[in-house]
Amino acid sequence: MIKKITQAATALGACSKSAEATDWRSLAWLLFSPQGREFCEKHKFPGVTMWSAIKRECDTEKYGIYIDAGYIHVHNRVNVALIGQTHATLHFSDPDKAHRVIVMHGASVTLRLRNYAVVTLVKIGTDTEVKIDKDETSVVLW
Repeated sequence: MIKKITQAATALGACSKSAEATDWRSLAWLLFSPQGREFCEKHKFPGVTMWSAIKRECDTEKYGIYIDAGYIHVHNRVNVALIGQTHATLHFSDPDKAHRVIVMHGASVTLRLRNYAVVTLVKIGTDTEVKIDKDETSVVLW
């Protein structure tokens, strides 16, 4: 499955580094990298079908990737990707980390930021919903 994902990404124009991913951990790292987030946003990649296949093969939640996870609450995780039928409330209050959130393929999120938290948000597709509840010290970067 990993090879299939990297081949599909390369066919869409991903850099040659993507072909070097050999396990789920390295694929997750690529997803949350600046270039990975940009690539996924541009190509809406991976698609819903591929994400479903990934979920069947891998415990993606240990990498912060929630696929069709229902209603969840997550606190201060550095990397979070929400895909499909996932509806999350994400709480951020750790000023010592730069948090990254990807929302795609119908997922929805409420971001709650406090205490100088910084979140970079990537919203992929028009079918996603984002709500932001933050104090005056926190920042969401789009």
